[in-house]
Parts: sequence; structure tokens; C-alpha cells
Amino acid sequence: MNDVNCSKCLHFYVTYKPRFPYGCKAFGIISRKNPYLEIRSISGTNCALFQKRKKNVNIKKKGRLA
Repeated sequence: MNDVNCSKCLHFYVTYKPRFPYGCKAFGIISRKNPYLEIRSISGTNCALFQKRKKNVNIKKKGRLA
């Protein structure tokens, strides 16, 4: 099985809730561990809705952002 890295997925986000810090917009879940582990434990297969996140090429690498 090929492991999916949620941090590289378009649907992955970090919540403001300390008890459930990770979320998936595609499945509409929040979780204590990475969402792909929840999906694999429930369905037995890897995430079918994984979409690779696009890099922002417009960011200039000059100085600090904030």
C-alpha cells in the first residue's frame, strides 16, 4: 500500500481545536490523527480523494513575509 501524506493534499487543513487538530474538507471530518489514518481504519483502503496541493510560484523569496 502506498501511504498518502495528508500535509501535501489540497483538502487537508489544521483546525483551531486542540483536541481535534487535523481535518479533511473532502470527507468532512476532524481527527486527533491524520485523516488518512481514520479513512484507512474505517474503509481498509487508502484515501480515494487525495489531490496534490499546488505550490504557489508567485511568492518572491526576498526577506521576511510578516
